[in-house]
Amino acid sequence: MKRDDFLLVDKISLIETRFIKNGWVTIYESEHNDVDQHLIFCCLVNQDRFDSYKLDRDWVIQPTSEGKPAVYGDGRYETYSDEGIEPFIFSKHFNFNGGHDSYIEIAEEFVLYFKLYEKGENKKKRSFYFIDEVGDLVEVIKIQPKKVQVRLSYLMEYISVRKVNFSICFDFMRLSSKSLSELETEPKDQDFKEEKWTYNHFIRHLEPKKTQSWIHGKCFIKYDPSKSNTYHFDNFQYESFMTGYDDNGNEVYQSCEKENEKYFVLTYFKKEVLDKYYNDPSRYNVSGWRVSSDFFSLKIDNHHDEYVAVFLVELRTIPQKEQLHWKQYNIPPREGMSAAYYKTMIEGSWAEHSGTPDLFFKEKYDSINKKWAKNFGWSIYKPLSDEDSHNFKSLHIPTTNNIKAFCEQILALVKITIDSLNEKELGKGIELEQNDKGITKFEKFLKSKGHEIPEMIEFLRHLQDLRSGLAAHRFSKKNKNVKRAMEYFNLEDNNLVEVATDMFIKSIFTLNTLESLFLKEKNKK
Repeated sequence: MKRDDFLLVDKISLIETRFIKNGWVTIYESEHNDVDQHLIFCCLVNQDRFDSYKLDRDWVIQPTSEGKPAVYGDGRYETYSDEGIEPFIFSKHFNFNGGHDSYIEIAEEFVLYFKLYEKGENKKKRSFYFIDEVGDLVEVIKIQPKKVQVRLSYLMEYISVRKVNFSICFDFMRLSSKSLSELETEPKDQDFKEEKWTYNHFIRHLEPKKTQSWIHGKCFIKYDPSKSNTYHFDNFQYESFMTGYDDNGNEVYQSCEKENEKYFVLTYFKKEVLDKYYNDPSRYNVSGWRVSSDFFSLKIDNHHDEYVAVFLVELRTIPQKEQLHWKQYNIPPREGMSAAYYKTMIEGSWAEHSGTPDLFFKEKYDSINKKWAKNFGWSIYKPLSDEDSHNFKSLHIPTTNNIKAFCEQILALVKITIDSLNEKELGKGIELEQNDKGITKFEKFLKSKGHEIPEMIEFLRHLQDLRSGLAAHRFSKKNKNVKRAMEYFNLEDNNLVEVATDMFIKSIFTLNTLESLFLKEKNKK
C-alpha cells in the first residue's frame, strides 16, 4: 500500500468536494473488505439546530437507527427521536423465514414534493425520475446496491424551500500490514474544522505489523435563502422572437408573454422546425393548424411551402424547452398568414382544404377512403396496422434536400397508397393472371369498370420502382426501372423537395380521379 493511499488522500479529496461531482451528490455508500471500510450517510438538519450540530463530528443518527418514528417508555410517540435531525434515507434490513433482504429507501416527502416516478429492476437497483413539462424523464435519484446519488439542483431546491441544511456523514478506515515507519508517517489524532466540514483523522498502531488510518466526520450543504421562494413548478420564462423591423432596419424581438397589443402579431419559422415532431409520431401530431402532444398544443399556420407562421402570444402556451426549440428556427418576418388558416382560425369558417400538397393529400386520402367504404362497403385502401400507423402521421414534404428524409417519405407514401390497395376486393369479379397483384390488379379493376388511365398507372409504377431503388445508399442507376423512374421524376441531388412536392400533387390527382370516376357517379344515382 502506498503512503497516500494509507493516509486516505483520495477520501479527503471527496470530502473537500462534499461528494459532489458532475451535478450529482453521493449521499450513501457502503463498502467493507479486509483493507478498506467506508460508509457515507446523510440527514437533514434544521436551521435552529445547525450551529450546534456543526461543532462536533457526531452524526446523531445512524443507518438502521434513523429515529423515525420513536416510542418512549412513557408511551410518548415522536415523529423523530432527536429534535431538529431528520433522516433523508433509510437503511432497511429484513430477516424472515427462508431468507433476508436489504435496500435503501428515500424520504417520501422528497419524492412527493417533486412527484418522482420510480422505475427499476428491483428495490436494490432503481431510479426516481422527475417528469418535466414536455413529458421527458429527468433522473433525480440513482440507487445502486451500495451507492445512492441525488441530483444537486433538486436537492438544493428542496432544502432551500424547507429552509433546512443537508449533512453528509462519512466514516473511512483503511488498514495496512506495514508499520507506520515503513509508511513514513506518525500516529495522529487531529481535528479538521472548516465552514463546510468537520472531521477527525486518527492514525495508530493496532499491532506490530498492522496499522490503521481512520477519518470520521461530516460535511454540510447549506440551503440557499435566495432560492427559498423559487419552485420548479413556478419558474416559467417567456422567450423573445422576431416580429418586425425598427426605423433603422434592425430586427425587433418581442417576448411571447401575453399582452393585448400582441394578439395579432405574427412571427415566422423555417419549415425544419417541424422535423422534430414529424420524426417522432408516437409523441407528436402535426397538422395544418397545430402541433400537439400529450403535454402541449400550439396553434400554427402550416399552410406555407417554405415557412411556418405563428401568432406570437400562442408561443407562451408551450413549455420553455419547446420555446427554445422554436427560437432556433426563427426567421425574419414574411407576409401575413395563409388563406386557409385565416378562414378557419380567424373567421371561424372551416377552409375547404389545407394549403400545402402534403396536408391536402392526407385530408383527401381520409375523405376518399371513408366515402368509398360508405358507398361500396369496403375501403379502397386497407387501414394501416398499429405498427405502420406512424407512416401516415409523419407523412410530409421534406423540409430540405436531405436524401434520408426524402427516402423515408417516399417509402411512407408508397406504403399507404400502393401497398395498401385492397387487392382482395379489387380482384373480385375480374379475370386475373396468377401473378397479378398491386398496380396491375388495380389497373385491371379500372378497366373492368370501363376506365383506362395510362398516365395515372405510369405514375404509380414509376413511384413503386423508385421506392424499390431506395434500399441502396444512393439510387442504383444500373437498375433500368429505377433509372427510368429517376428520369420520369427528373430526380437530382438538389431538387428533392421539388420532386417530393410533385409526387404529392400527382397522388392528389390520383385520389381526385377516383372520386370523379366512382364516388360522384355513385352519389348521383
